[in-house]
Amino acid sequence: MEKSSWVLLCGAIVMFLALRRIIENKRPGNPGKRLEPQPVKIDYLAILTNIGIFVTLLGIGFYYANSSVTNLVDHKPAQTSTNEQRSTDIPTTPYPSETELRQNWPRFRGFEGSGISIWTNIPVTWNVQTGENILWKVRIPLYGPNSPVVWEDRVFVTGATAKKQEIYCYELNSGKLIWRKEVENPQASSEEPPTVMEDSGGYCASTAAVDGRRIYAIFANGALVAIDLNGNQVWIRNFGKPDNSYGHGSSLELYKDRLIVQLDQGTGKDGKGKIYALDTKTGQTIWETDARPVPASWSTPIVINADNKFQIIACGNPWTISYDAETGKEIWRAKTLYGEVTPSPIFAGGLVITAIEGEYLSAIKPNGTGDVSNTHIAWKGEDGLPEISSPFSDGQRVYLATTSGTITCYELKSGNKLWDHSFDDGFQSSGSIFGTNAIIFSTKGKGFVFAASNEFKLISESDLAEEVLSSPAFAKDKMLIRGKQNLYCIGFKQR
Repeated sequence: MEKSSWVLLCGAIVMFLALRRIIENKRPGNPGKRLEPQPVKIDYLAILTNIGIFVTLLGIGFYYANSSVTNLVDHKPAQTSTNEQRSTDIPTTPYPSETELRQNWPRFRGFEGSGISIWTNIPVTWNVQTGENILWKVRIPLYGPNSPVVWEDRVFVTGATAKKQEIYCYELNSGKLIWRKEVENPQASSEEPPTVMEDSGGYCASTAAVDGRRIYAIFANGALVAIDLNGNQVWIRNFGKPDNSYGHGSSLELYKDRLIVQLDQGTGKDGKGKIYALDTKTGQTIWETDARPVPASWSTPIVINADNKFQIIACGNPWTISYDAETGKEIWRAKTLYGEVTPSPIFAGGLVITAIEGEYLSAIKPNGTGDVSNTHIAWKGEDGLPEISSPFSDGQRVYLATTSGTITCYELKSGNKLWDHSFDDGFQSSGSIFGTNAIIFSTKGKGFVFAASNEFKLISESDLAEEVLSSPAFAKDKMLIRGKQNLYCIGFKQR
């Protein structure tokens, strides 16, 4: 039983016993002797006193019931979705294997946040007007620039307004809406919605995470929810409205049976920002880092395996910081960042890669301890630095994309610049690799496919004809991309 329930129960017992004592005190003391009827004298002061005690305990109970910056406020299954339900087998293990994570698309930019697809039979051209290689297209009810995630035959995205947060589950093969779930959050109803900038993500910029057991989503109001794959709410965690001028934008990461939440906020000197590892089954905190020495950021953490040691890599001005994935203790930090940090790190060729306009493209060796700014940076690059888009790599090269429309390619091993190319459209989406191809979507919705090679070679250009801020997901020889209004599934049609 929760603390609030115990408080309310105790209050009711105290009031009952007190009123009983008052009544008993007014009964005749000698039942064997007949007494003349006497007017009953009621001790109104005692009654009012005990009512006051009960009301006080009631208020305390409601306080505990609604206070949840670091504790669960709700841990009950949600009401069944009104849409068609399909039973999903519950896995017997607490978390997915690495093979399962690679085969699916469990988080922003897929396994390890790399943007690399194991599925390579993807069309390089499509046409929305003629339907060429468009398997399906569905309109998403509520806006959100977050990216799709995929588990087996299900695709998930989120949408939100100032007062409503929703999660959508679509069938991968057909685009049919399986269920639509509005988040149940009693605490949020009493709060003013956060202030966000629509062009920087609105009320649900963060991409969800899915592990085959539940889907997890965080929103701009600090509400983090877990929904099972049949659309039932399992738990909700309220962190309170983040102190973030643009709105919360960091996406979620998974490590074993833990959900990793980067919650950078405030100034970096006020102790507000932390990273949390939550139990995916209950939402309870397993560990949290010390206060992070960085202001609000919008970057997404990654989990890497360096020399058989799992590290969480998180970016925020000015530090790239490594934490022990088991304990949350800091391992190393490198001063590689500047300004409003939005691009996420990647791990390629044994190096942690970070990039931000105003600083550098940095390749960090992840085997140090303490401040490694002067000892473990393998190389730096200065051209084509991104403001929003994250780096991507094919294992031999690193690619950067800017909001002005320039793609720049570096050799991964040496850091030598190989080429750059300017497009007419700018980029906020992050690029991906499938086979020997690289793909990135422009803000205006054009998908550019080019060769992953030492020389620039444009393969194709296709247009979705709507704004794109999200990054693609890949599953079973299909590519999913979210536009401002619609979700698209691109693939070869079966004959």
